[in-house]
Amino acid sequence: MRRYGVLALVLAVAGCGWFAGNGGNTPEAQCQRQAYDDPAVKKLTVQGLNQAGVDPDADFAYTKALHDATDRCLQQKGVQVRGGVEPVRTQ
Repeated sequence: MRRYGVLALVLAVAGCGWFAGNGGNTPEAQCQRQAYDDPAVKKLTVQGLNQAGVDPDADFAYTKALHDATDRCLQQKGVQVRGGVEPVRTQ
């Protein structure tokens, strides 16, 4: 019985890897990975690592920089940027 459980687990993990790998070559996925190399994102990452606590303003700035870098990459590739509402920062 234990063999069947191990076999089911191996098949489930292999299946998840197969499904996850299919979306990795789309322009959106490439730009999301490339956004982490943006200088502004790297700068905010280093600043976040140097902080001792949680800073909501720094988290918002990091998320916005990551989003903006992804959008710039998509525009450079000629992909229409996703629409939506610009994030609003409440005080």
